[in-house]
Amino acid sequence: MNYMGLNDIREKFLSFFESKNHLRLASSSLIPQNDKSLLLINSGMAPLKDYFTGAQTPPSNRVTTCQKCIRTPDIERVGITSRHGTFFEMLGNFSFGDYFKKDATAWAWEFVTKVMELPVDRIWISIYLDDDEAFEIWTKNVGVAADHIVRLGKEDNFWEHGIGPCGPCSELHFDRGEEYGCGSENCGVGCDCDRFVEFWNLVFTQFNKTESGEYLPLDNPNIDTGMGLERMACIMQGVDNLFEVDTIKNIMSAIATKAKVEYKKDEKTDISLRIITDHIRSTVFMIGDGVTPSNEGRGYVLRRLLRRAARHGWLLGIKDAFLHDIAEVVIEQNLISYPELNEKKAYILSVLKLEENRFLTTIEQGMQILNTFISQISQNEIKTLNGDDAFKLYDTYGFPLDLTKEILSEKGIDVDEETFNIKMQQQRELARNARVDESSWDNANDDYEKQVAPAEKSEANARAHSATHLLHAALRKVLGEHVLQKGSYVGDDVLHFDFPHFELITPEQIDKVQSIVNENIMKALPVDISEMPIDEAKAKGAMALFSEKYGDTVRVVDMSGVSVELCSGRHVNNTGQIGLFKILSESGVAAGVRRIEAVTGYEILNYINVQNSKFDAEIDRFKTEIKQKNSEIKKLKSSAFSNDNDAATTKTIGDITASVLQIDTTDIEILRNAADALKSKAESAIALVIGVEDGSAKFVVSATPSAIENGVNAGEIVKHLSGIIGGRGGGKPNFAQAGGADLSRISDLSDEFFTMLN
Repeated sequence: MNYMGLNDIREKFLSFFESKNHLRLASSSLIPQNDKSLLLINSGMAPLKDYFTGAQTPPSNRVTTCQKCIRTPDIERVGITSRHGTFFEMLGNFSFGDYFKKDATAWAWEFVTKVMELPVDRIWISIYLDDDEAFEIWTKNVGVAADHIVRLGKEDNFWEHGIGPCGPCSELHFDRGEEYGCGSENCGVGCDCDRFVEFWNLVFTQFNKTESGEYLPLDNPNIDTGMGLERMACIMQGVDNLFEVDTIKNIMSAIATKAKVEYKKDEKTDISLRIITDHIRSTVFMIGDGVTPSNEGRGYVLRRLLRRAARHGWLLGIKDAFLHDIAEVVIEQNLISYPELNEKKAYILSVLKLEENRFLTTIEQGMQILNTFISQISQNEIKTLNGDDAFKLYDTYGFPLDLTKEILSEKGIDVDEETFNIKMQQQRELARNARVDESSWDNANDDYEKQVAPAEKSEANARAHSATHLLHAALRKVLGEHVLQKGSYVGDDVLHFDFPHFELITPEQIDKVQSIVNENIMKALPVDISEMPIDEAKAKGAMALFSEKYGDTVRVVDMSGVSVELCSGRHVNNTGQIGLFKILSESGVAAGVRRIEAVTGYEILNYINVQNSKFDAEIDRFKTEIKQKNSEIKKLKSSAFSNDNDAATTKTIGDITASVLQIDTTDIEILRNAADALKSKAESAIALVIGVEDGSAKFVVSATPSAIENGVNAGEIVKHLSGIIGGRGGGKPNFAQAGGADLSRISDLSDEFFTMLN
C-alpha cells in the first residue's frame, strides 16, 4: 500500500470503473433537481434516484460518479471531534438493472487489492445477517477468507427508506491496527472504536417493500455503492482523520497561518481550525452551485456555516473578513476535478466577503451583550437564557438562535426556546404590516417576512431593493415573461438577481435592460405601497416573488404600473431616489439560471472612482510601455543601420576614407550612431548619413580627429549641403547636422559631399 493523494484516488476510482464500461458522470449540483424531499444532495445516489425508480431512463446502465455531498445533522459535532464533517465526496458505481452482486463484489475487491494495493489481511467484509448469497459470492467467487466476513443485523447492513426499493448491504472495512482498538476481547467489525473503519458500502437493491411490510423481489435488481473519498484518503495516507488528508490539511494550514497558530498545540484552537476548515469547504461548493445566504432552507444552512466559521475565526483572533482568502485555497485544491470553481471564483469570494463583513459588524457588540447575559445567568441556580434575551440577540444583533445556543452550550447554559418562538411569531405578524427588513429577496424558498437584522436597515438597501423590482420588470420586457425571480440578494446599494433563461444574454440586451431601468429612475415614478386582499392584488397584476403561502391580505408595491409586486420590504418613495443603476456582470449560476449583479446610489460613484483609477493606471502603464517599445525600436534600428555597411558608398580621397549612407529615418540619434559606425572603419574618416521620412530630410556629418587634422570640417560641410535641400544647419568640425524639405535634390547631397572633399 503506497501513499496516494486525494485527487489521485478520485481519478483512479473513476478510471477503474470506466474500464468496466461505466459512463463517468460529473458531480451533480448540491441543489437537488426536481426533488423536494432533499434540501441538499447528501449521498452519491441522490441525484440518480429517478434512474433507480424508473422515472427517467439513465444515459447508461452502468454509471460511475464522484458526488459532492452536504450533511448537517451532526453540525454541532463538527470540530469537537476530528471525524465529523459537513462536506464530503462520495465515490460510487451504479448498475440500473445490469450487473449485480457477483460483478459488484469482484470489482470492489479488484479495486482495493489491485489498484489501491490494500493488504488483503487488513480488509474485512460485513454482510447482512441472512444474506447467504453474498457470503457464497465473497468466499467462493471473490476468494475472501471466511474468517474475514462478519454478519451484521438490519440496522447495519440493510438499506431501506420506507416503502419501495431496498436491499441488503455489504461493507468493506479496513483494520487500522490494535493501537486504534478499544482493547476488548470482542473488538471487531461493528465495534464503536476507531480500529475497523468502514470505507465502502455496496447496496444490493433487490426487493420492493410493500405497505404491508412484504419484501418482494425486484424484476431488475440494482447496484448502488458509496465510498467516502476522504475516508479512503485517510487509509491511503496513513492519517487519523479527514483533517490530516493532503488537500484538506493544506486548507487548515492556510487558516493556521492566517491566525498565527499551530494545529495540535491547544484543543480549543484545534476545534476552531477544524470547524473553519470543514465549513469553508462546504460554503465554497454551495455558493458555487448557486446557494445564496438567507434565513430559510438551504440558504440558511449556508448562512449558518458561514457565520459559524466566521465566529471561530474571531475566536482565533482574526478580526477582519478572511474566509474569502481561505476560499482561494479551497478552489486551488479542488481545481483538478472541479474547474468550474475557478470560473465562479470572483462571485464565490464576493458572496463570502459580503456575508462575513455583515456578520462581523454585529458579532463584537452582540458578544458583549451575550457575555453580559452569561454573567447574570452564572449567578442564578437555573442556567437558562430567557427567550426575550435570546430574541433580542437575534432581532437586534443578528445572532441566529443556533449560534446563541452553541455559544451557551459551551458554558452549560440552555435557552428558553418556547418564548423565543413566540417572539418570532409576533415579529412575523408585524412584518405583514410593512415592518422594515434586512435584505429583500433571497432564495426562492425563503419567506421574506422571516428575514432579520433591522442589526443592517438603510436607505441604501431601499434603493437597491426598489431597483431590483425595476430590473425584474425590465428583464421581462427585454427577454420575455419567462423571467421570474429564482433567488436574489440585496445589500446596501448592491444587488444580484437570479432568473431562468436558457441562452446567453447579448451585450445589446444588457444595455437595453440597463437603459430601461435608468429611464424609469429618471421619471421619478411614485412608489405606492398598500395592503389589499390577495384576490384584488392578483387582479391588479401583482407578481408573487417567492414560493410562499400568502395570507388573505398582502402588501403590494406598485411603481406606477411599471412594476407591481407582492413584497414586505423597504422601498424608496419614488424611483428618482434610486439615483442611477449600473449592471456590473451577467453570468450563469446553474443550469438554465442566469444572474445579474448591479449597483445603485453611492455604489455608482464608488464604481466610477474604481474604474477611473483603473483607467489612469492603464494609461500610465500604456505610456510606459510605449516609451519602452520606442526605445527598443530605436535601438534595433540604430543597430541595423549601423551595421548596414553594404548599403554605404565609400571612397578614399587622399588620406581620408569618406562614406555616404541614406536610411529611412530622421531620428538624429540613429543617424549619429550610423555615422559613428561608418567613420570607425578607418583612422582618418568622415561620414555623411542622410535620413528621409514622412516628406522631410535630415542629415549628419561626423569626422574623426585625424580627418580634422587633414583639413575637413563637418560644420562647414553641413552649412553648404543644407542649402542644396532648402534647409539650414551647422555644427562643430567633428560633428554637424541639418535638415530640409526639398527632397528633389537629396541625391545631389552625396555628389556634392565627395566634390567638397576633393
